[in-house]
Amino acid sequence: MSRSDLAGHAHAIGIMSGTSADGVDAVLTRIERGGPRRRSELIATVSRAYPDALRRRVLEAQEGTLAARSLFALHVELAEEAAAAARDVIATPVARGTRPVVAGFHGQTVFHDPRGERSGTRLTIQIGEPAVLASALGIPVVSNFRMADVLAGGEGAPLVPRFDYHQFASDTRDRVLLNLGGIANLTRIPARGTIRDLVAFDCGPGNMLLDGIVGASGSTGARFDAGGAIGAEGRAAEDVVREFIGDPYFSRRPPKSAGREEFGAAYLSRFLARTEGMSFPDRLRTATAITAAAVAGAIMLSGKGWPHEIYVSGGGARNGTLLEEIRTRVADSGRAALSGGAADSRGAAVAPAVRTTDGLGVPIEAKEAMAFAFLAFESLSGRPGNVPAATGADREVVLGSITPPPTPR
Repeated sequence: MSRSDLAGHAHAIGIMSGTSADGVDAVLTRIERGGPRRRSELIATVSRAYPDALRRRVLEAQEGTLAARSLFALHVELAEEAAAAARDVIATPVARGTRPVVAGFHGQTVFHDPRGERSGTRLTIQIGEPAVLASALGIPVVSNFRMADVLAGGEGAPLVPRFDYHQFASDTRDRVLLNLGGIANLTRIPARGTIRDLVAFDCGPGNMLLDGIVGASGSTGARFDAGGAIGAEGRAAEDVVREFIGDPYFSRRPPKSAGREEFGAAYLSRFLARTEGMSFPDRLRTATAITAAAVAGAIMLSGKGWPHEIYVSGGGARNGTLLEEIRTRVADSGRAALSGGAADSRGAAVAPAVRTTDGLGVPIEAKEAMAFAFLAFESLSGRPGNVPAATGADREVVLGSITPPPTPR
């Protein structure tokens, strides 16, 4: 009997590529079938970086400059990358004997317009042909997760909150789960809260602005500031931080979502023009401060008073300078609120601890892929995957399109 036949559990694959477009992460998870909170256990994880030429085409697709036929080819090529990562994760020694029942494939977002403000039609587009994966893996593939929520009046994002609730909810701790991908997003789970009590939304740029500055410099040959080492040498220009954090998006109340449409090439160009003449480290530190200030403001928007804990995941969680800047900006926001007469929900003027999800048993690079493995299993089981309180949808919906394996039964 294989391990996936054990009563009460199922195995699923999750495949994620985010707005940073660095590559693809694949995980194999073991998901509890029953209970009010069904947790996932990570069995194996694999990451594959996109080759530079492929990444350039993904970024062109996200900015809307890639020709249509090249976009169609990319639709298949990205699925081939995802299939290779999925095969790699199944082939790891710790995965031997498992039998996944489904794969969840987020795909690569190339256009996100849930309100129809840019196209005149409410839509969100993720590319990556699911039939390629279904053929390669021989199991059903759930893809196109976001559109069902958009059709129900939602933002189509964030979708991770339902996984966050099942994985991280606590009876005693008010928690914020902060993901620092290309876009930063958070989920706030009150102690003893239910699905209806969640607050979740996109905070603003995460790694997107920082990576764009590194790429624009052309001097290091790197895609990102590893560990925040370069940014640590710089000083933030506070006047620039205040100017950029004054963007109406940051003060807009949730539900709200963002992508490269808000914080991509045009935002980067504006930042580079505004900081012309500044040193490379100072530019990076200033951008780091903008991201941290956006996060601190978002936490203040997420509920009354402080959460007890902030748990960080995503590639940005490896940027020590960014994490320290977040700690500082969160503490400063709290002191400002208290000096204005606001009271902390626990009567304390102490900023919440900022830790990584590694401490909760979920590696920072694996969390989002684990979420889409979970959501795929929910869809296959006919259960809803969105959280209307987070996306603004008018109802719960089953997410995604299911592509069966091509071999007839």
